[in-house]
Parts: sequence; structure tokens; C-alpha cells
Amino acid sequence: MKKPKPDNLRYDEKETKSIRTKMYKPRGVKITINIDAECLERLKVIAGETGIPYQRLLNKILKEGLGKGSSTESRLGKLEKELNRLKKQLAA
Repeated sequence: MKKPKPDNLRYDEKETKSIRTKMYKPRGVKITINIDAECLERLKVIAGETGIPYQRLLNKILKEGLGKGSSTESRLGKLEKELNRLKKQLAA
């Protein structure tokens, strides 16, 4: 197959725009939240170290936290079980 010559190519702005519109999928929903200044600074430091933009990093952290599906109660239950195990181990 022959490569087209650049002179023969034309740019169809209308068609390009329609293709981009069909392919566009919104990545997320824009919201406004209040974050503690210290947390935001720490997030930006981590983002700088990793090279990930801080908003994307925040989204990743939220996904990981929500994806675990563990509630505070279940985490407390796990801690209590571990504490009881350690008590028995020390008593022996």
C-alpha cells in the first residue's frame, strides 16, 4: 500500500470534531470539596514524588479505600481479634 503524499491529504474539521465527540467519554464528575490544608500539601508532595498529578492520586486513593468494602466496624473487629491473639500469646 502506498503512503499518501502530505500534499494530497486534507483536514476535515467538521468530521474530525464529530469523531472526537463520538469517542469522548467523560472521565469523572466535577465537584467542589473542602480538604484540610495539611492533607492537600502532603498529597501534593506525594504526587510530586510519584509523578502522578495530585487530583488523579486523590482519585486513586479514594478508589482503593472504597474498593476494600471494609467498614470501620469490621476493621475494629479485626483489631480486637488480633489484640486477643496477642494477649493469649503473651500469657502463654
